[in-house]
Amino acid sequence: MEQRNTSESLYLMLFQAMLIVKHGLIGLAEKYDLTMVQLYTLMLMEKHRPIPMNEISCMLSCDASYVTGIVDKLLSIGYVARNEKPEDRRVKMIELTEKGVACQRQALKEATELELPGFKNLKANELEAMRALLKIILEPSTRIKK
Repeated sequence: MEQRNTSESLYLMLFQAMLIVKHGLIGLAEKYDLTMVQLYTLMLMEKHRPIPMNEISCMLSCDASYVTGIVDKLLSIGYVARNEKPEDRRVKMIELTEKGVACQRQALKEATELELPGFKNLKANELEAMRALLKIILEPSTRIKK
C-alpha cells in the first residue's frame, strides 16, 4: 500500500473528525427543531450585530433564496428579527433576539460536549494551538467581517 503524504493524512483525519462532529451536530440541530444549516446560521450570528441577508448568503456560500427559507424558520421560532435597513429598505437586516442569543449560547455549550474521541484530553495550550491553526486554515473562506 502506498504511503500517504502529510497533507493527505491530515485531510483524512479532518474528514474523520468532520463526520463524527457532523453526526453530533445533526442530532443537536434536531433537538432545537432546526436543520444543521439553520443551526450553523444561528451560530454565525453575533449579538447586537444585525447583518444583511446577502451577507448570510455569502457566509453560507449559497443562493439568496435558500437563505430566505433559513431566516423564515429562525423568525418563526423567535430566534431572529428581520428589519429593513434604514438607508435602503430593499436590504433586509437580520438580528439575533434574546431568545436566539439564549439558544445560541445553550447549543454552543452542548456542541462542545459532543463526543470527539480524545478532544477532551487536550490541554489548554493544545486547544489554543489548534484554534490558532484552524483560524489560519479557515481564514480565506471566512465571510464574516469584524
